[in-house]
Amino acid sequence: MESHATMNKHNGRALRSFRRLTILGVVSLVLAACSATGSTLPVVESTTPQPDGVTQTSEAGEVTVTATWLAERRAPVFSVVLNTHSVDLDAIDLIALATLKVDDNEVRPIAWNAAAGGHHREGELTFPTTTADGSAVIGPETQAIELVIRDVAGVPERTFRWIVTS
Repeated sequence: MESHATMNKHNGRALRSFRRLTILGVVSLVLAACSATGSTLPVVESTTPQPDGVTQTSEAGEVTVTATWLAERRAPVFSVVLNTHSVDLDAIDLIALATLKVDDNEVRPIAWNAAAGGHHREGELTFPTTTADGSAVIGPETQAIELVIRDVAGVPERTFRWIVTS
């Protein structure tokens, strides 16, 4: 029969080994999830109209894009968040890649205020409030708006759609 001290010594070693294996397993899972390059994520586009202010997400390629229309301003301003584990997002210029579709009009953004962030970037994407002919971009007859972001992480187009409420 083993002594009480010997049993405690073996139990302590077993417990430490179990903890190490558990930590190693968790770290392995996290690293595998973060380095899933080459895996194809399903394209999740916002095809159902959404009310003002609802946040919508598109997970495709290696970048997740989340857009929220800041509708309380009643202006074409969006909060846009870009997240990834493998792409440098600082080179992405949404002024060149985004458009806003309203009825028969398409307008380009006038500002993308987002600080550099490497793998995580967040900012406001602002469109003009009036078109070239002076009419409101989002007018009293507007029923829906679509924010379209093209060519981010190999995804040709991501579309976010909102219903305009009076």
